Amino acid sequence: MVERVSVSRARLRAVLSASLVALGLLGAATVPAAAQARVKVLLDWAWLPYHAPFLIAEERGFYREAGLAVSLEQGRGSATTALLLSQGGFDIAHLNITNATQMIGRGGSIRIIGLYQHRTAAAFIGIRGRVKLDGPRSLRGLKIGSTPGGSDALSLRIFMRANGMGPTDLNVVSLDSNAKTTALFGGSIDVVSGDSPAFDAYVRATGQQPETLQLADAGVPLLGFGFAANTAFLGRNPELVRQFLAASRRGFVEAARDPQAACELIRTKVHLAGTVERCVDYFKGLMALSTAPTDPGWGRMSEAEWNQLVRTLQAVGELPADVQAAQYYTNDFVPQ
Repeated sequence: MVERVSVSRARLRAVLSASLVALGLLGAATVPAAAQARVKVLLDWAWLPYHAPFLIAEERGFYREAGLAVSLEQGRGSATTALLLSQGGFDIAHLNITNATQMIGRGGSIRIIGLYQHRTAAAFIGIRGRVKLDGPRSLRGLKIGSTPGGSDALSLRIFMRANGMGPTDLNVVSLDSNAKTTALFGGSIDVVSGDSPAFDAYVRATGQQPETLQLADAGVPLLGFGFAANTAFLGRNPELVRQFLAASRRGFVEAARDPQAACELIRTKVHLAGTVERCVDYFKGLMALSTAPTDPGWGRMSEAEWNQLVRTLQAVGELPADVQAAQYYTNDFVPQ
């Protein structure tokens, strides 16, 4: 656990407004500490701007009011998070839903319980003026920095399949994830393959503008962030899962209403690289690809999008052919 640091609450109290009342999210009585149920939550990665909603839910007492004593742990990538969740080391996880789906396909003991980012954030990102990305064919001849393995490599495979490309049609340069930004700014690569909210914010932080091609606009129907639960925990504690999602949603509402306050809060509680301005840019970029937390459908998943995801992953050998889409997810725990 990261040590929690005391922070001024005045601004966070000020941003609570009528939209929460409309959602029925206010007025819950605080549950005594002795009655709170412990829930172990694993994040997808080390602290990033989009984790602010969870710290807001903790700071404002949303989890406590729901009767939960939530412990938040940093992750080391969604694939690893899905594995640890399946092994029972954690109860609930925030992670990339495509990675969670792959784990279920391998027999993992998890179920997807909520989705708020229905379009993958995966993209090709360059610097405007250096490159022009106006479609898949515009990538030919460019040096593309990509991290081998994991979701980055999977996105590239599906992108090439969807656009009739072979392994020799793209010039992919294998780089560690921490080296891609340096290589892009240094000019040793032309574009990076990665999540657009992060890299767009990095580029703008240097006073330049990103040139971005979203994979979701180029035939890649992967899903983004959401929540999964260990199936044994889900079976024993269905109401705790509902309470966790509802309380977390309150944190997302607050963060979306005032990203500046959200970024100021997370920087006081945990180590977060970069400026507040870059944090705000990053967070807004991810929210632009997500369902608004005030939307009545926040967290809910459709049969159509799941059928499309499952067929896509089956076509590249990432899922067994005999498992139906309905076995991967449930909407039973999404806040009403």
